[in-house]
Amino acid sequence: MKMKKFIASIASVAISATAFAVMSVSAYAADINIPYTQSENSLTTSSDTKEVRVNICNTWSGNNIEDISTDTAVSEKIVVKFTVDGIGSDSTRTNEDGTTENLCAYLIGSIGTNSAWNPDESGNKTVAINGDGDYTAIWTLDEDSESIDNLILQSNIRIDADKTLKESGITITVNSVSTIGEEDTSTTTTTTTTESTTTTTAATTSGSTTTATGIAQTPAPTGDKGVGAVFTVITTAGVAMILSKKKNNR
Repeated sequence: MKMKKFIASIASVAISATAFAVMSVSAYAADINIPYTQSENSLTTSSDTKEVRVNICNTWSGNNIEDISTDTAVSEKIVVKFTVDGIGSDSTRTNEDGTTENLCAYLIGSIGTNSAWNPDESGNKTVAINGDGDYTAIWTLDEDSESIDNLILQSNIRIDADKTLKESGITITVNSVSTIGEEDTSTTTTTTTTESTTTTTAATTSGSTTTATGIAQTPAPTGDKGVGAVFTVITTAGVAMILSKKKNNR
């Protein structure tokens, strides 16, 4: 019995490399708007000084203004954006004693353990008013709170003693109220599949053992050295799957 030479072919070897990239993005949210609608009677003046103010949330002393809910949770700070109209280009006021002072606005009230009733007190920094325009007042809180007890946008813009607020033509309109939101974490999964095909041809038979070797490489599109795979088939004389035997009739 004579062993004949055979050729084993390994063709069209496909290698697929699938990469899963999981990226977790965590970001602490920026200012988050608090639902707010300015009611008709929220613009008023302080009873003693005739200075213009906006009651944002004030249910104390007979007031009934709750333009943001008292159940609103706040953290880090409260930011109020507002517009001043009716003072023209004024940036100072003249007091009865002849002295002048710069116009300004600031937030006052009581929020949890945070309390401020004067300018530049407990983190409620004043914002300078330089005529009609848009402004932002910020109250940096010492502690977070699950509720708002009282919040007022106070200014030192004073109306004339012989005029009502409506007659003065001065208005302060609150455009938005915001605080800092909670941490927001999201996960994004990206799947990338790379596929290539390499054809190789095996070697011959030696004695009773046949070895077929092929090398397939998949180059990486990102400039990596690639993915290499080596296939070796060793077939002995007793394995009929690969080795083909044939009788020789003499």
